[in-house]
Amino acid sequence: MAQSLEIYDQMDWWNPRHSLLQNATFKFEYFHEKIGRLEGAHILDLGCGGGILAEEFAKRGAHVAGIDLSVTALRTARDHATAGGLQIRYEVGKAEDLPLDGGLFDAVVCADCLEHVDDLERVVGEVGRVLKDGGVFCFDTFNRNFLSKVLIAWLLERRLRREYRGLNVTERDYAVHDWKRFIKPEELTEMLTRHGLFTGEMKGIQFGGFSKGGFKLKIGGNPKIAYIGYATKRT
Repeated sequence: MAQSLEIYDQMDWWNPRHSLLQNATFKFEYFHEKIGRLEGAHILDLGCGGGILAEEFAKRGAHVAGIDLSVTALRTARDHATAGGLQIRYEVGKAEDLPLDGGLFDAVVCADCLEHVDDLERVVGEVGRVLKDGGVFCFDTFNRNFLSKVLIAWLLERRLRREYRGLNVTERDYAVHDWKRFIKPEELTEMLTRHGLFTGEMKGIQFGGFSKGGFKLKIGGNPKIAYIGYATKRT
């Protein structure tokens, strides 16, 4: 069953207390390190939501495109980019069937998204298709095991329900994380390789404390719960 967009349609993306916004910095810094020079680079933010990461890349001189299923989130992203004087190409699209020509991008960034897609194999194939040879795929996602079921699918899910309790959504639409969609690192590595994407590394993401109504994350430790990494396209 496809996951609901209701929470993403109503999310206050640029609220300083929002957990996604609070944790954008460490992800951007990691992705920047793996991509390298951003000035003039063509970057796709896949599952861009309200444009949080897309704007970080655009501010550094990259040519950025953002793809998302939520029309409302994209409207927020466009309005925020315009207010900040940034030129970012936003388009509605499904990750399994990107409305883009092949070989366009130096990097594809996919944060907080892989664990939500309907067909991961097709998504990885599309990433490989739109990347240039030598291009970099940057990602983060959740591991699938009993520990992640307890900490993410149960405990974090309850924490997010409190964060989103003001939204006008049904009980079913509050289910942000489906544990069955979480991805073991070895599964993702094998899938990436099948599509010409060779993993450089995968590092763990761990809890870093609470802050301003949200919570902080940091890179470190093993990937038992969540992980961040990159792969390079080689034909």
